[in-house]
Amino acid sequence: SAALMLSVPAIAQASPINGEKCNNPGAMMRANNSRFICAAEGAKSRWRRVNGKMTITSILEAMPRYSLLVAALKQAGLDTTLESTGPFTLFAPRNAAFLALPKSSFDFLFNPANVAVLREVLLHHVVTGSVMAKDLDTASYSALDGTLLDVVVRTSGITIDNARVTMADVDATNGVVHAISSVLVPDDVTIGS
Repeated sequence: SAALMLSVPAIAQASPINGEKCNNPGAMMRANNSRFICAAEGAKSRWRRVNGKMTITSILEAMPRYSLLVAALKQAGLDTTLESTGPFTLFAPRNAAFLALPKSSFDFLFNPANVAVLREVLLHHVVTGSVMAKDLDTASYSALDGTLLDVVVRTSGITIDNARVTMADVDATNGVVHAISSVLVPDDVTIGS
């Protein structure tokens, strides 16, 4: 499986947590100045240090809570884009964000006949460059779909088009991933009826 292959390049030097069992595949945590992912390894899961040897797509594939985003990226042919050099910054909605969409919107996005709209919506989640949370300013950023993302930085947190950043600064070899609380839909796009 992809998770088995992904855990190998993500392994780094031994540390007190590296290799210990975990129960929540895809979970991430910080310890010892490092970021760890709970990687499925056969029937068991173990904490593995992420040391920058995983692409954006590889990181998403290792985290079950992003399986709908991975499926959408594959359907739109963007999974290979996010495997390429980049760098890119991806604002990644979790499965819960997709499932919070009205059923008609969800069904519309995942209907193969609407792949062009799905692609446009997904490109609205990506900006060029590797932008860490500390480098985000309250401003508009150009997304790869050609529209603008409105970023607001407050002491209480960061929002992207009103979606909260729920996890920031997941490093990848070709950029960075920030988890967000909802699916971003460009103003000029209608999904569903």
